[in-house]
Amino acid sequence: MAETDWLVGVVRRGPFLAALRERPHDRRDLQAALDVSKPTVHRAMRALDDEGLVERSDGRYRLTGAGRIVAERVASLDRAGRAIRRLSPLLALVDPIALDLDVERFADATVTTAGAGAPYRPVRRFMTLVEGTDSLRGFDTTTVAPMHVEGIYERIVDGMETDVVYPSSVVEEILESNPERGAAAVESGNLALSVHEEVPCGLALFDDRVGIGGYDPDTGALRVFVDTDDPDAYAWGESLYERYRTEATPLVGPALAAERNP
Repeated sequence: MAETDWLVGVVRRGPFLAALRERPHDRRDLQAALDVSKPTVHRAMRALDDEGLVERSDGRYRLTGAGRIVAERVASLDRAGRAIRRLSPLLALVDPIALDLDVERFADATVTTAGAGAPYRPVRRFMTLVEGTDSLRGFDTTTVAPMHVEGIYERIVDGMETDVVYPSSVVEEILESNPERGAAAVESGNLALSVHEEVPCGLALFDDRVGIGGYDPDTGALRVFVDTDDPDAYAWGESLYERYRTEATPLVGPALAAERNP
């Protein structure tokens, strides 16, 4: 049997493997759990037994050692498939390989997309999370829409510790578009800005959620924002942020202010 045929056969019998991952089943258990016929159970169990993935003992089917490994891989493939379908608006705008993005960790994420009648929906989702966090770290290729700038500055001045990496052009825009707000944010001691010219997308680390932003390559508008509180996804986000933050050149922040004003 060709390897691809074997793989297709195993994946097709994924529901049986998933049921047996939970506990051993007899034939009637499998019929009831999967809502299939007796002949279907027999065919599936015979095929899995031929591959050494299941065994029968005391009238019940159970996974072998190899079966447990295969069942986990099939379950992982199923989770990845669901995540890929869910994240498709983001994956069309970012490079998951370059980001080392484990899509399974975002399988249950909140996916907010822009639409014809709601172009700012992803930005509003981002701002909702900003309003509920005491810290904000990350990097981005652009800054928020002008209508939300006031809200960001107010949160920083009110105590939200903010450390963000931008390309130099974005930092210049932030500091020059409204010098008074920029000065107030810097003087609050809660804002640190660093420069990196090659940040790949938008990444935001809130107190307990991580978010990824995908931008329209033609307009620069935020088209999708995906966020989750999955701990492993958050750890991935922290690691990616630290990588770019370490490579970046600090521009403004409490430590630099202290150096300039000993």
